[in-house]
Amino acid sequence: MFMPLPSDMSRLCFGHRSRMTARAVTRAFNARLRPLNLQITQYILLGVLAQGQDLSIAALADQLDLEPSALSRNLRLLQGRGLIEIAGGRGPKGLRQTVTPAGLALLEAGVPIWNAIQADLSRALEGQADAVRAALTKLEAAALSLDQPRS
Repeated sequence: MFMPLPSDMSRLCFGHRSRMTARAVTRAFNARLRPLNLQITQYILLGVLAQGQDLSIAALADQLDLEPSALSRNLRLLQGRGLIEIAGGRGPKGLRQTVTPAGLALLEAGVPIWNAIQADLSRALEGQADAVRAALTKLEAAALSLDQPRS
């Protein structure tokens, strides 16, 4: 039996609203990072790699919550631009990535851009930035809890 959907479903649906929000925020960051020829995913990836944690591809994908194929594609792009070096191979250690001096310079050049958009978004949230971050964290935790097998 077909049940009619609520007329305001797109406004009320956590899944839809969170996807729309994530896409809007991603577009805003990507537009600001365009002068560096980077997308926010690549910028964050460079930042994580610059921390020198020596993570495997699987651990890195898990930390960034990226599909391994998307991570591999972004790593190849960064490598092709000379921003990272990839070494190693199969086995317990696997491939390891390091940020090159050019990558570090680009990462550093992005800091004022990243800070500016963070400030602009905070200002646009009219004093509610911390509350929005807390709500997003709670929404993520709630969704993750639903992913757990029921006993």
